[in-house]
Amino acid sequence: MQRIKYFFPSKVINQMNIPFTIKLATNDLDDIISEKLEFVTENINERLHQIDLIFSPFRYDSLVSRFQRGDKQVILESEDFQTIYGQATLAEQMTDGIFTSHFAGRYDPTRLVKGWAIEQVFDEYLKPLLKDPKIDGVYLSGDGNIKFATRQESDFSWGINIEDADDSHSIIATYHLNNGAIATSEKGGHAANIIRMKQSQVQQVTVISDNLVDADVWATVGVLAGSEKFAEMINEYNLSGILINKNEEPLSFSEGTMINSKEATV
Repeated sequence: MQRIKYFFPSKVINQMNIPFTIKLATNDLDDIISEKLEFVTENINERLHQIDLIFSPFRYDSLVSRFQRGDKQVILESEDFQTIYGQATLAEQMTDGIFTSHFAGRYDPTRLVKGWAIEQVFDEYLKPLLKDPKIDGVYLSGDGNIKFATRQESDFSWGINIEDADDSHSIIATYHLNNGAIATSEKGGHAANIIRMKQSQVQQVTVISDNLVDADVWATVGVLAGSEKFAEMINEYNLSGILINKNEEPLSFSEGTMINSKEATV
């Protein structure tokens, strides 16, 4: 059987102070595919800008800034705000308060918003492209978060490398997946902005899930909680991914079970 040659056209959007990368896997890169990529890029850019207007803590008139100033009415003004507020509250409860949407005493759900925003635009604009038989896969990444999907009738799978945060040339794991989400958090990265930082030797955590918000929350918690506490959570919530402790070999975990592994390939 002849092997299909794939093309991976991509676009980069700068919103919410980070670059987002849109990527397609196509077996026929013609003008129509290029036009579709341009179209979804414009729509995704606009939607991410709208989300930033609501949630940016750097905009004086954003709903988050108004909420920080004591205006509780904003909860009633936006379904997006209600959704994030509820998800942030649930994440804090499920993680024993290790993950929190408050920074320096102020409500700031920025980290959770980024994963949620990727989920929103991915489902609305990218997944519908899989109806085109020329498009076998869609992909969106930003700030350590990745969401991806494959057309049901296709044999294509995304090969996703997890790099060592201290050495971008060192690949610690490679996952071959069709559909899902991957989030990676490292010590000194976005997790450092959460003030409930624990004394942890964990340097980096990657979590695989169907839902990107869940993956991102647990990856952040893994860095903050420390390996012993996080191992309990891995078991309780059937988590999958890989963890790196300081000066130790990577530890992979699958559906709640820890596995010693120098290099995980799935």
